Amino acid sequence: MTISRECPTCGSRQDFRKLNDAEKAAVRAEKGERHFVNNLWRCTAKGCLWYQPYLHTRGGDVLPEKFREDPPPEPGAD
Repeated sequence: MTISRECPTCGSRQDFRKLNDAEKAAVRAEKGERHFVNNLWRCTAKGCLWYQPYLHTRGGDVLPEKFREDPPPEPGAD
């Protein structure tokens, strides 16, 4: 399931999906074991690491670099 939301790092409307178990564990490791992660959604744009709660960007952050799925191309690398 995906939802369409504004992504502050992409600067446009993107599809978001729920965090997977590894991503949830990374957020808990950074924010604390008691941090609620079941309502966090991740931007699915290539190279984006942004996640946020369902209805707003407040409470959002970026995942660790190891979760970058497809890094954006280097500028000028054609």
